Amino acid sequence: MNEVIDLTYGARIEPDGDGYLVTFRDIENAFTYGDTLDEAIFNAQEVLDLMLLDGLEKDEEIPEPSPFKNGEIAIAASPEVAAPALLHIMRTLNHRSMADVARTMGVTYQSYQRMESGKNLTMKSFKKAALALGSIVEIRLRKIQAL
Repeated sequence: MNEVIDLTYGARIEPDGDGYLVTFRDIENAFTYGDTLDEAIFNAQEVLDLMLLDGLEKDEEIPEPSPFKNGEIAIAASPEVAAPALLHIMRTLNHRSMADVARTMGVTYQSYQRMESGKNLTMKSFKKAALALGSIVEIRLRKIQAL
């Protein structure tokens, strides 16, 4: 597998009364509202993060973003949410258990479990976990596009 997984989801922002309604096609039941466009975008990242964290807590499948459609804007998961979610996705795609990844890393099951829940996940442990899953960590910055 030689692919990049990027947790940037397409969101549709539409005027709704005196504000803006935000919905995500790929994340079931993820929607929010903002009085201004800026507030709607800020709230969109918050609800995306909450939905991803909820999926991690419940050990549910995290949906990968599908290609953007016309009229959608890019909303990225926060780094502190994206890192454990990416570990979860890669582990699932590789059909590995948490115990198996922990053994490969040489850490306890509980240590890896905390990493995948976002607790005690340092850059060093993130890189080590990614390697145990046959992946590497890349960091990049994306210029914000004005709407």
